[in-house]
Amino acid sequence: MKSKVKFSKLSTILTIVSLAVLAVVIYSSYGRDDKFIVLVVITVGLLLAGMFYCPVSVEATSDRLIIHRMLKPKSFTYGSISSVDRCYPSGGGIRMCGSGGFMGYWGWFSDIIIGTYFGYYGDHDNCILIRLKNGRQYVTSCVDPDEMIESINANLK
Repeated sequence: MKSKVKFSKLSTILTIVSLAVLAVVIYSSYGRDDKFIVLVVITVGLLLAGMFYCPVSVEATSDRLIIHRMLKPKSFTYGSISSVDRCYPSGGGIRMCGSGGFMGYWGWFSDIIIGTYFGYYGDHDNCILIRLKNGRQYVTSCVDPDEMIESINANLK
């Protein structure tokens, strides 16, 4: 089963506004070589980081769970997963390192209820908590989270 990641309105707006502001700033600094080059390097760095972590879809195959990202997929074998549940990352959670909406929500987060986890999600309402046997936790989201959990649990057995 494969399901796309849907981005929240806030995440979509933040991404569009951020890219527009960066484009305007780069355009206005054209001709000032030192500022222009620094701004281009910063923008390219932001885009590469965003594209590396930005979730696109989640897929449950016969032997592994794959979080498809723009540049490189992240996969977990079913043998490494201890449980999969629905979750709702709280707004009071702390983003330790990562994005709070630019190209989705990704990075290390600390939540009062969930604990510390690495997030790859687009919308708070459709999240899935993946607990690994080594203690790490991942949160991802997709359009059909309940069906995805059923598919993963069927493969866990």
